[in-house]
Parts: sequence; C-alpha cells; structure tokens
Amino acid sequence: MFKLSTRVIMQALLVLLAAILSINALASSRLPTSARPEPQLTQSYVWYDGDREQTVWLNPQVVAEFNPGSNGVSAIRSADANAMQLPMKHAQQGIRLWQINNTGDAAVRGLSSSNPTGKYSPVFHTGPSSAASMRALPGNIIVYLNPSWDATLVDAWIKKRKLEVIKKLDIGTNIYVFKTGPGLEALDTANALYKSGEVTAAFPDWWQEVVTK
Repeated sequence: MFKLSTRVIMQALLVLLAAILSINALASSRLPTSARPEPQLTQSYVWYDGDREQTVWLNPQVVAEFNPGSNGVSAIRSADANAMQLPMKHAQQGIRLWQINNTGDAAVRGLSSSNPTGKYSPVFHTGPSSAASMRALPGNIIVYLNPSWDATLVDAWIKKRKLEVIKKLDIGTNIYVFKTGPGLEALDTANALYKSGEVTAAFPDWWQEVVTK
C-alpha cells in the first residue's frame, strides 16, 4: 500500500489551513456595512415637552434624509462611499435612514451644502442605546403661546421674533407651527423660545419612528 510521508502530510495540511484562512478573510471583507460595531451613545441633548425636560441621545452612525430626491444618494455617497440605507421596522414615506461615518452637525451641514434641495438631520434615540426608538428633526417647531393673548398681541410677538407661520393648529388656543431649518436648528430654536419664558411650550416638530406596542 502506498504510504504518504509525514512531510507530505504536513505540507498538505498547511495548504489546507492557508486556504481556510483565505476564505475567512474574503468572507470578512464582504460583510455588509450593517456589521459595523454598535455605536456608543454618549452625546445627549435636552428638549422640553411642555415643562418636562426630555433627553435624547445622538447616534453617531445614522443620518436621516427627508423628502429624498434624485441627488440624495450621490450626496450621501460623497460623504461616505460605504454608506448604506438602513431598513426600517415600519415603512414611512418621505424619509430614508443612512448608516454613515461622521454624522455630527458638521457632516449634516456638508450634506446640505452638497445637496441644497435635501433635508438632513442627525438621528437620536429616546434612551442611551441604539435599540431605543429613534427621532429626527425634519425642521419646524410647535409653539404654545399665551392662550390669553388676542390676535394683536400674537401678531406683535411673531413679528418681534421674526418667525414664519406654517400653520395654526386647532388643538388649543394660540398654538402655531413655525418654520425652521432641519436638524439642530429646530432643536436650538425651540429650546431658546421655551427658556425665554415668553411661551407656554416650544418643541421641535419631531419625526418619530413608528413603534408597535
């Protein structure tokens, strides 16, 4: 019977091991972008729901694109060639979520600059984990003015603040939606109005992830 030498067997084993390692390396290089490690949510922001302080946590890997158009994909790809559109648990019209590197405010401003017709926002979570439900800022704020003000006082206040009315809401007295840009501009504007003490409430017109109870 033909017998293989120990040397030949060892060489064959080494070749087989090298092939296995090569296959594993190739498979790892083809892992989808979604295989990136879960981000650490360390940066938080405050907003005010009436007089209740609420906290949201920034996701450093996800950006929201509202009313996406034909230039949206190229703008995202220019920010991160490996960007990947994220699936949503429940489909919602008018928004795409992208997983990209560097989703800070500067990156969002860069996207807006490269695609002026686009509307971009950082994505936040309602808890300090990427598993918590998501929120984003498409623009505009909701403001509850003093319900005792008449139309003259309301108009004077709006003019003083140089705000643009989107619409008046019928859910109470003197409740308005005012125009702001998307992203942190909306959050900062709402917070500044609330802290001024001139309004009853002011908060962003949030986009919220649909969550099944």
